[in-house]
Amino acid sequence: MDRDDPRRVAAISAAAARLRIDHAGAKAIGALEAAGIPSLILKGPSIARWLYEPEDARSYADCDLLVPPHAFDSAVRALTGVGFEPELEESRMPSWWREHALTTWRTRDGAMVDLHRSIPGVEVNAERLWLTLSADAETVTVGEVTARTLAKPGRVMHAALHAAQHGGSARDLDVLARALDRVDEDTWRAAAALASTLRAEDAFTQGLSMLPAGAALADRLGLPPVTAVAVRLRAERAVEALSVERFHRTRGVRARASFVRHKVVPPPTFMRKWSPLARRGRAGLLLAYLYRPIWILRRSPAALRAWNDAQRPAATPVPRAGGRADGASAPSGGGPTPGDR
Repeated sequence: MDRDDPRRVAAISAAAARLRIDHAGAKAIGALEAAGIPSLILKGPSIARWLYEPEDARSYADCDLLVPPHAFDSAVRALTGVGFEPELEESRMPSWWREHALTTWRTRDGAMVDLHRSIPGVEVNAERLWLTLSADAETVTVGEVTARTLAKPGRVMHAALHAAQHGGSARDLDVLARALDRVDEDTWRAAAALASTLRAEDAFTQGLSMLPAGAALADRLGLPPVTAVAVRLRAERAVEALSVERFHRTRGVRARASFVRHKVVPPPTFMRKWSPLARRGRAGLLLAYLYRPIWILRRSPAALRAWNDAQRPAATPVPRAGGRADGASAPSGGGPTPGDR
């Protein structure tokens, strides 16, 4: 193949990116092991080496590590000790605000490691999730470190959950399509049983239904229709409507007041990630805080409509790959999806 062939250039670039992230992941895994904290790799090298060939231009942007929830804070400290800084200061956030994962990054080269306490779409508590997945794990080499990763049923289940979480992005659907093409039905049946154990059936079905082959498999497996509102909203990428669902599920006047207060006035670390303006010193942070209530009010009508639509019994939606089902764009700035907080 010619060295100027775009496919060769893309493959070399992807390989370089994989090496960089694998090196960062090995450093993180080593730090966790030194602190006595076990971990499981999600996606990344375990998927790339399983479903892709070396010449494929398949890269990954970060290393995703699931850790025991009781050791999560210790894991953050262990990574901080080897140069990875958390993007958000979770100690100043209420428990409901904390997401399934916390991104940490290394300032000298921008390498990222996402520490997971849970997986979106899973409804059992984080401790049960960890005990279930870690009980049946396989090994994979990352850098020069031997790490643990999900067993095959866990990997294909996670492929479906990840497609549902991100509304069927092109990258996620490519992974799912390869898994549907290459993995036997007995393994998918085991994945469905695992999803049932973890109370993740809705997200599992939603993810499968985003591809015709997956929808056919869901029928053969006898999976029930999707009823969970949060799963439907994620599949439609209606992230602001997820806040409406969370408010709806919050019980008590004081709890709801706290929800609204934290929604309108989040911690500064969140604001700096959410808004480029907030990263421009104290004045920029103040202006971002002043703008945030306006931002929320402008999006509230559409969020309420999306939430109301998600209450109605309907067939599982199949969003277009790489785009929002409603044609809207995601918030700019590269920050978190604040409607999901």
